[in-house]
Amino acid sequence: MIIHIASLMFNGIDIINVDVQVQISPGIPAFTIVGLADKTS
Repeated sequence: MIIHIASLMFNGIDIINVDVQVQISPGIPAFTIVGLADKTS
């Protein structure tokens, strides 16, 4: 199951939209962070 969440973050006085996708599946609990945080702006 993949969930899509719209969120935001503050960078000083600027507000930046953040899209979060979460996949929930059975198995060993773990998390992986992927993306190009410094390349998206």
